[in-house]
Amino acid sequence: MTDSPARRRPRRTPTGRPALDVILADLAGADIDLEERVVGREQIYRGRYMTLEKDAIVRPDGSESSRDIVVHPGAVVIAPLDADGRLLLVTQYRLAGGGALLELPAGTLDVHDGVIEDPEPAAHRELEEETGHRAGKLERIGGFFSAPGFLTEYLTLFMATDLRPAGHDRLSPDEDERIRLVRLDWREAVAAVEAGVIEDAKSVAGILILARRLEAADR
Repeated sequence: MTDSPARRRPRRTPTGRPALDVILADLAGADIDLEERVVGREQIYRGRYMTLEKDAIVRPDGSESSRDIVVHPGAVVIAPLDADGRLLLVTQYRLAGGGALLELPAGTLDVHDGVIEDPEPAAHRELEEETGHRAGKLERIGGFFSAPGFLTEYLTLFMATDLRPAGHDRLSPDEDERIRLVRLDWREAVAAVEAGVIEDAKSVAGILILARRLEAADR
């Protein structure tokens, strides 16, 4: 059975830090010991950029079950930091969340002829569309699955610096997006996460990863 390229596996790249590499080795062992082997697959629904599939699985002990999986091509999330140490955030209405949320800019990877877009050009595009700015420097600083219990989406996190307005030829947001730009000192963004003001998971993770990096750089 051929997997979609959107069905990715966890990263198992050694870190060079002994304690963490022990954890990675244990996870690699668990990949084998706890594997749920897919023996059948049925497509339930196909949408614009994601599909719902039902996988029939067999556990290591021989028991059988099924898993409903939303197959998503992945996405990027960007932490744009201006020269004054402020994050460029966006406010948009999220129907599934029941209201407007304050978030880091983000977007889904494009898929053309079955090939998934590389994250870096997607990050440049989404930054410009959602904030009206371009980045002189874009650096990958992390990545994470958003909801691996049922969703294949993996988000690659970038820090964007050396920001400048895009100008008259700016890429515009998608037709169905209504976005407000918000600038917030990165420390205040951390406080907003801790106070529950920012509730979007990718933004919570991205802001805290960025903050840890900035704090380490100040030492």
